[in-house]
This record gives sequence, structure tokens and C-alpha cells, in this order.
Amino acid sequence: MAARGAGCPTCSDPVEPKGPWRPFCSERCKMVDLGRWFQGQYVVAGEDAIALDPEEFEEHLRHLEQAQGKQGRDEPGAEGGDPDSDG
Repeated sequence: MAARGAGCPTCSDPVEPKGPWRPFCSERCKMVDLGRWFQGQYVVAGEDAIALDPEEFEEHLRHLEQAQGKQGRDEPGAEGGDPDSDG
């Protein structure tokens, strides 16, 4: 028995509360929804992505790698020892 007011977002048919395709009524409706995402019919609101030229991208990547390298050296056990051992 489907819950009142809980309709499939694709076709509005009732959805089983513990159905295998929830929140959809069927695998078909789930795949129709996925296809809409792939086709760009749905979008998530947010800021536009910043377009970087390849050189800017490489520079940002180097900065990230350097920052991650610094974090790794500051963490316990980063010297290659076993962090779970006592000594």
C-alpha cells in the first residue's frame, strides 16, 4: 500500500514506502529521471564554474599538491612508522 501524497516524481503514480525504486514507482521511472539528468534537463543551482586555461590549472594543481604534502608531513605517523605502535 502506498503512502498518501507520496507520488513518483516522474509519473505521479503512487510509490511503495519501502519499494526498491523509491522515490520512484518503477525502475523505468528511475531510468527516465536519470536520462533527464544526463541530457541536462535538470540542474543544481549554484555559482558558475570558473574556466581556467591549462597553465592556470597546472599552477593550481601544484599548489594543492604542495599543500597536501605539507599536511602529510605534519600528521602523526607520517615518518613511515606504524601509528598504532607504542614506540
